[in-house]
Amino acid sequence: MKLYDEMAEYYDLIYCDDIDLKFYICEAKNSRGSVLEVACGTGRILLRLLSEGIDIMGFDLSDGMLGVLKAKADKLGLTPHTLKADMLDFRINKKFKLIIVPYRSFLHLKNDEERRTALRNFRDHLDRDGRLILHTYNPSPQDYELTDELHHFATEELSDPDGHQYKLEWFLRYEPKTKLGHYEIELYLKDGVKKRFTMDIAYLQKNELFNLIKSCGYKNIKIYCGFEYMPFHKDCKEAIWIADF
Repeated sequence: MKLYDEMAEYYDLIYCDDIDLKFYICEAKNSRGSVLEVACGTGRILLRLLSEGIDIMGFDLSDGMLGVLKAKADKLGLTPHTLKADMLDFRINKKFKLIIVPYRSFLHLKNDEERRTALRNFRDHLDRDGRLILHTYNPSPQDYELTDELHHFATEELSDPDGHQYKLEWFLRYEPKTKLGHYEIELYLKDGVKKRFTMDIAYLQKNELFNLIKSCGYKNIKIYCGFEYMPFHKDCKEAIWIADF
């Protein structure tokens, strides 16, 4: 994926929050079996779980992201099992107790046909008593109103491990015809150079995604607000879906 190849060098700077790690470690250990991470990126989660002794493998569509993951693993003395693959058509000759799809990666799929294809593919790689976890975004009513132009909605001041300072600007526009949120990210580097990245994520309501998951053969479908198993509510931004097969 071109976007993530271009972003790979800066991904860990932009997405540096580890608020979800404790949750995934707990779920992986409770699964008592093999774990698959879909869209494992630079290995922020995968390498941590591997260092905890968890039997995990992962795949990603971006060579750039996988390259960063390998470099990080080498520094840590870890040997991860990863491959380049697409969630729509990956094939692994193995079943898993747990499949995780972190940080809204599932929402890069553009329509229900693609989403069903991916959900069925996940299902086909789960043990009969396996579990799927999806992290998605729950759009607010205000998100749907931003249709006319790009709206600036956040500024972040960042620093890397060497103490260099960076600035991040976030912009958003909603596309009603496609039901996609169009995001633009401006990253200002320490030398004043600006990097710009764009991405789209699907805006799905709770009932839409519940019905999609159910239609693909999952059961015991639960949704939580955030990574501490809090009850879901309409103002929740981070939706965590847990479904059994």
